[in-house]
Amino acid sequence: MTARSRLMGWALFLVVTAGGVAFAAVLAYAVISALKPPGEVLSVPLRWWPSQVDWHNFARPFLETPFARYFANSVVVGVVVTLMNVVTCTLAGYSFSKFSYPGRNVAFVIVLATLMVPLEVIYVPLYSLIYDLGWVNSFAGLIIPAGTSAFGIFLMRQCIDAVPDELLEAARLDGAGVFVSLVRIVVPLVRGPMAALALFIFMMNWDSHLWPLLVGSDDEHRTLPVGLAAMQANNLGAAGVPMMMAAAVLAMAPTVALFLSLQRRFVEGVAMSAGLR
Repeated sequence: MTARSRLMGWALFLVVTAGGVAFAAVLAYAVISALKPPGEVLSVPLRWWPSQVDWHNFARPFLETPFARYFANSVVVGVVVTLMNVVTCTLAGYSFSKFSYPGRNVAFVIVLATLMVPLEVIYVPLYSLIYDLGWVNSFAGLIIPAGTSAFGIFLMRQCIDAVPDELLEAARLDGAGVFVSLVRIVVPLVRGPMAALALFIFMMNWDSHLWPLLVGSDDEHRTLPVGLAAMQANNLGAAGVPMMMAAAVLAMAPTVALFLSLQRRFVEGVAMSAGLR
């Protein structure tokens, strides 16, 4: 390794470390603020450590707002949408990668073209369709439009391309059908990309605000981002800041836990989709 390569490596390490410290500092500040008494959050000069740890702030969102309902709604929507995306994107990627039929390439190009269309552009006609179907303020309106994604189809198609065709041909000679080959051969080889896709989709839907705000405006169907915005709009003042910080930390916890549990699979999936493995 040359001196220039080592210098570039150290420079990249320092940049990544600085970014990690910055993000960790924001998270640490949120956790510490959630443990402060109300009078110390906005005090001048700033108090970094609370004089008295107030764990009750983490219970207040559940006691004073419908936070438990928001949390449950986000879990239901996030889990169902993630499962639907993993299934539909894997099936579509399998079709585009391993089957030849008229219009396959054209259909794949159309799927890729949708990536260039901002979601905000289709929200008006999509909302009109959801309204006509009677899915406003329902879980169907929150889940069905997000049941698949062009990005997921592209990711799974690229990864399934790496599966040798000889394995599938051997399975067909042994009498395995299309779906048996998918379940027993393809899926075990692309579990990493599937985990990466699941993490991407779950985080994207967990943090989604605009679409859930349009189709789930009542407390029975509000997800966490919409619920947190409604809580903030109540203008609780300085007394409500620790509670809002605690609610934000609780809302962030599932995505952090999911990333830590799928970290290895996530790295494998990204490396495989990039052709590095």
